[in-house]
Amino acid sequence: MSSKHWALVGGAVACLIGVNGHAQQPQTDLAFPGYSGFLNVPSATVLNHGQADVQWSDQAFLNRRGSSGYGHYNNVSGTFGIFPYVELGGRLAWDTTQNNCYREDCGIRDLSANVKIQAPFIPEDWFSLAAGAQDLGGETGDFEAYYVVAGKQLGPVEVSLGYGKPEQTPRYLDGAFGAISYRPFPWLNLIAEHDSQDARVGIGATTPQGWLPWGLQVKGKVLAWDEGDTDNDRNFASVGLSIPFGNAPRKQRLQPMPAQKPQAQPVNTSAAEQPAKTTAQRIGEQLVAEGYDNVRTASNNGTLHIWWENNLYNRDERDSILHVARKAHQAAGSHQQAELTLLNQGLPVISQTVSLSEQQPYQVSRQFADNTVFNREQPEWDFEGSYGPSWKPRLTLSPSISSGVATEYGVWDASVAISSELAINLWPGALASARYDAEIYQTEDFDKGGIFYSNRQRTDLVEAEIQQTFKLHPQLYTSFHAGRYAIDYNGGLNETLLLSPGGRHAIGFLGGTFSHTDSNGEDRTQALAQYTYYNPGLDAQFTVYGGQFFAEDEGFRIDSRFWFGDYALTLQYKNTDAEFVSLGWVIPLTPVRDRQFRYLQVKGNADFNYAVQTRINEDANIVSFGGAGVVTSSNPLQKTYLNRGRVAQ
Repeated sequence: MSSKHWALVGGAVACLIGVNGHAQQPQTDLAFPGYSGFLNVPSATVLNHGQADVQWSDQAFLNRRGSSGYGHYNNVSGTFGIFPYVELGGRLAWDTTQNNCYREDCGIRDLSANVKIQAPFIPEDWFSLAAGAQDLGGETGDFEAYYVVAGKQLGPVEVSLGYGKPEQTPRYLDGAFGAISYRPFPWLNLIAEHDSQDARVGIGATTPQGWLPWGLQVKGKVLAWDEGDTDNDRNFASVGLSIPFGNAPRKQRLQPMPAQKPQAQPVNTSAAEQPAKTTAQRIGEQLVAEGYDNVRTASNNGTLHIWWENNLYNRDERDSILHVARKAHQAAGSHQQAELTLLNQGLPVISQTVSLSEQQPYQVSRQFADNTVFNREQPEWDFEGSYGPSWKPRLTLSPSISSGVATEYGVWDASVAISSELAINLWPGALASARYDAEIYQTEDFDKGGIFYSNRQRTDLVEAEIQQTFKLHPQLYTSFHAGRYAIDYNGGLNETLLLSPGGRHAIGFLGGTFSHTDSNGEDRTQALAQYTYYNPGLDAQFTVYGGQFFAEDEGFRIDSRFWFGDYALTLQYKNTDAEFVSLGWVIPLTPVRDRQFRYLQVKGNADFNYAVQTRINEDANIVSFGGAGVVTSSNPLQKTYLNRGRVAQ
């Protein structure tokens, strides 16, 4: 295993051991190279968990033939506090933007990754210690370096000392380095450092907290003076934006609470005296008026039973459970508890029992719904209703993007389409859907004859299928699909998923056979085993695929998501015919609560994902959009029935 692989493994291990606590960090900014720090010198702390910093700077140090030393190059860095004590980032550095590097000199054009890990178990009043890698897994080695740094916060003064080893020498972080910063005000930072080669002095500024909406802060730095072995009297600058990523602080969940002695609450006499069946009917009517489908309610021995299908809170179905629990609490009447059962495509998925005797509803018990194809028991309903017919068409709109980033053909090439998927529920577990894409923009390299033409977004019917899902056990689902896939293939799919009792683990199979619509085209077979782990405390999930992928390349792929409210950061590693890593973002393109019309629903994609990918561990940086492709339905089991895998307690 290469040193770069060991670095990846070490980072993963540190992610797992460093999540038990989170010290309050001093204010952090990005250094010019893209990691948290001063000017060139890294700090001994990382970005706070959930903080995202994006920065443009005009400094890069190159050690190439004809380009040695510092120069004014474009740099865009994005760094994220992905875990407590762990930050991960990427850097895109370039000189010329769109010229072909095979035909003319284009200088630097490089996409690289950074990681920094802070030691989690050192007491706050001692010191902080961190280790990091720059240009992790890169082949050109323009920015590759490894370092360790210790620091101490002394009121408004921060001091850091460290040692680094770069791939190419001499340059910054080549040996011992140190820095000191003084913040006379929270918005002003005075910096002095020695980066192992040069002495540097600079100034940083940050907009005060609360000046901008949504917690945003604008940050900037200027290198005012430097002198040393590699540079003298040069000025560089950066400007960036700090973002509290996601909406996690605003999220509320139904969480277990310790048993407490009930306090006396005001009694709503009129509500308590109403017959139980009247209460059940009234809340059913309220939920239908809210826009829910397939609503059924019943009263039985002091328990209010509520079944409903959520098509309103499409970002996160746990929001719908909380919403219905609050409605039940408000209309409790003589009921002491409510059993809430969430349906998807007519199949009961999750049952949750909440108390109705407290001021706020809280979780009493939660389980996978017992109803299966072999067990169809239901209460005797007092109310059944729906906001529109069960076959209501649902139209989902989203952009679809193919892009090449930092290739020999350009800094950013893209083909963009508008994707529209229409889905109709036929009967419980049965769904018919079709997806059509219309290309609206492409750069020259995606035009006919261009290097990326075969990977363009196409104006065509991408997918049309019918599927039937069976719930064989409260934790076992299997789904059969048949239709058109990947524009040019007819075929069938099976997806089967078995979940652990708590929902944290899932094992499954995803396979199918496909025949090309052109008689001279290649037929394909896909056969993949998959394992998924979800950690609700971290709101993070990991999925491993292994076997034969759609292009019949063999190997494995690891997908990970780190959720921050309704947003997520994604990391992916693929290893089949070649190795690729990617960093991406899940951005919901629809409101927290979608609207419904009586006979149609139009919504945005709640799971839009855009990622930047690079090829690693090869001598030649060959342009490729990567293997390990998985063909699945637009409505797979995890997304359609299991809240995108987030059903664990």
